[in-house]
Amino acid sequence: MPTRRTAPSNAAPRKAGAGPDSTVKDHILDRTIFLVGKKGTTDVTVREIAREAGVNVAAVNYYFSSKEQMFDQMAARFVAGFNDVMRLLETRDAPPAERLRRWSGEVMRHLAEYPGFLAVMERHMTGEPVDPFARALRASMRRAVRQLTAALGECFGPADPSRINFKLTLLISALAGPLPRLVGKPQSRPGARGSSARARFLDLLLEHLAR
Repeated sequence: MPTRRTAPSNAAPRKAGAGPDSTVKDHILDRTIFLVGKKGTTDVTVREIAREAGVNVAAVNYYFSSKEQMFDQMAARFVAGFNDVMRLLETRDAPPAERLRRWSGEVMRHLAEYPGFLAVMERHMTGEPVDPFARALRASMRRAVRQLTAALGECFGPADPSRINFKLTLLISALAGPLPRLVGKPQSRPGARGSSARARFLDLLLEHLAR
């Protein structure tokens, strides 16, 4: 993507009173993250990004001097969103079990909206070479494991490490399990993606983990 310094005429659909160029840039990054989650891969073209963001290709080239730069910034944006979700475990405004339930519900909601991210995460956690997005993802997952291990200890009391690790494996597997990778396919039924079904699922899951 060659560097462009002339602002494109249709940079992005703006609302009245929209901010400066950073608003357009953020919009492109947001839609790129959505597209990656929808397709289940970071192998997306500039043309696809432009179409998803509702801008022309020149707009993407104007705001990002290269695709590598875009993915650097996308990684930073992903980490910021990840941090927001992880703070649900850290806040002390509710008992540990309630905080864990909030976090679990938010994770399931994100996976329901972006089912392709399961494939993206698997590929980037194990594949090579490691690009900026993969590095950010791996660091985030390591942090998540530490925080979840501590949260499970708070919720269910002291236990030997192998028992906590077993509960951690059950939790992570269960949250992803009812959300198959229906990337790009129509869904005939909401299943566990529906809010009421998710709520019931989490009730049963946390009840099971407490045993």
